[in-house]
Amino acid sequence: MRPIIEDVRTYLCGFPGLRDGLFGVDYLGSEPTGYTVEAMPCDPVLRQYTDGSAMKQFLFVFASRETYGADVTENTANMAFYEALERWLRTNDDRGILPVLDGREACGIEVLTSGYVLDADSSAARYQMQVRLTYLEEVN
Repeated sequence: MRPIIEDVRTYLCGFPGLRDGLFGVDYLGSEPTGYTVEAMPCDPVLRQYTDGSAMKQFLFVFASRETYGADVTENTANMAFYEALERWLRTNDDRGILPVLDGREACGIEVLTSGYVLDADSSAARYQMQVRLTYLEEVN
């Protein structure tokens, strides 16, 4: 079975607002523009069923390194990117367009925190949002 984080990364690569840049897993470079998906700690089991299957969750952070500074227009564009990503995720969830998971069935995807600046210096900033994917894992 492929790791869920790989399937989530593949899904997020479909967001039409992505610009050229490295898209890593658990790695975000120091230069703009780059993206990463990072797993967050959580109890993965939401509900255990008597047949051994389970409703689970995968919490993750989508983060990017963006150009940043005193230019209001540039910083506003960075936030607009995250607003567009949030709309895309919400619309896809409403339409049932979810990550294709290896050996599991995706049930929903939701944004837990809107995009925000986590860390910044005078020329670049790490923006991120927290997301939850719920999925059904059946017993084989």
